[in-house]
Amino acid sequence: MEPSIYDVAVIGYGPTGATAANLLGQLGLKVVVIERDPDIYGRARAISTDEEVMRIWQSVGLAERLQQDMLPDRPISFVDADGRSFINLTIESHGTGHPPQQFLYQPAVDKVLREGVDRFPNVEVLLQHECLRVAPKGDAVELMLADLRADTFKRIQASYVIAAEGGSSPTRGQLGVGYSGRTYAERWIVIDTKVKRQWNGHDRLRFHCNPARPTVDCPTPLGHHRWEFPARAGEDDQKLVQHEEIWKVLNAQGITGDNVEILRAVVYCHHVRVADRWRVGRVFLAGDAAHAMPPWIGQGMSAGVRDAANLCWKLAAVLRGRAPDSLLDSYQDERKPHVTEVTRRAVFVGRIITEHHKIIAALRNGPDVR
Repeated sequence: MEPSIYDVAVIGYGPTGATAANLLGQLGLKVVVIERDPDIYGRARAISTDEEVMRIWQSVGLAERLQQDMLPDRPISFVDADGRSFINLTIESHGTGHPPQQFLYQPAVDKVLREGVDRFPNVEVLLQHECLRVAPKGDAVELMLADLRADTFKRIQASYVIAAEGGSSPTRGQLGVGYSGRTYAERWIVIDTKVKRQWNGHDRLRFHCNPARPTVDCPTPLGHHRWEFPARAGEDDQKLVQHEEIWKVLNAQGITGDNVEILRAVVYCHHVRVADRWRVGRVFLAGDAAHAMPPWIGQGMSAGVRDAANLCWKLAAVLRGRAPDSLLDSYQDERKPHVTEVTRRAVFVGRIITEHHKIIAALRNGPDVR
């Protein structure tokens, strides 16, 4: 049996892959999406986006629906160990017609993006399929897929491939592309909760810049709220995700069981990494497969959506003979400088929040004028 042939294969069905599938579907290309998991990943990861990304989603007719499940224009405070605010700000609009910052609940975003893909009969979605190999084959790429439900294998071909399957991207590894940068040694505990009773300041993003234990305190929509804090040296990760230890941190913020229900707690590390090449022949890396940054300014997911927006129209132009293949080389040239700058800003903000030296923290906080 001859393999099925597509214009574009998208590996990974998170926000980057789903945005690409919507854009390519709207452009009328024959697309296949390959996703290992059977359903939307239930743990919230990204928690904010911006007006430019909303414009991208508006271009595929999804912005209005997505905004129904978002929190726009939340104030932001940086507070010291005594709870005194030393920076208060709101993000200014740039006149795009959308709020400049929106807090989101990623599973809800993923759901709407996937429902958007369902509008396009020219986009086929293969859930519970894993891409085992990508290999050049003439003017196309051959992909070997494993059907994890039927325990069978099949080959498909695509003119181009977008690999958007996350920071551990197997495709990037198969291509032999390096992922330069660093992974921070410090581990962070991320606590997602369901709000039962609101409290004063529940709708404000607070960075508690306490040298002893910096903490992120962030509202998220649909009745959720998130906290993040670092593990101290010698602390056991598995113990820190137990409810008893979590309540110690939340109680220190004035939060009790009357306010929230703990949904889940996980441990993760921050990364600053970028792929050495974003294009290898007919295969392109996008989203976390191409770059990773700390979460401090909420631009990780947004960077992946921008990748998709930059790449998809170019693929359509080349596939329809309206532009040379060399146009696709501009993808990394245009996107990497932006990712580099946004990552630099994220690292800078992270240093403000996580300063452990008390004297430097005191200088950062400014004079106490109470």
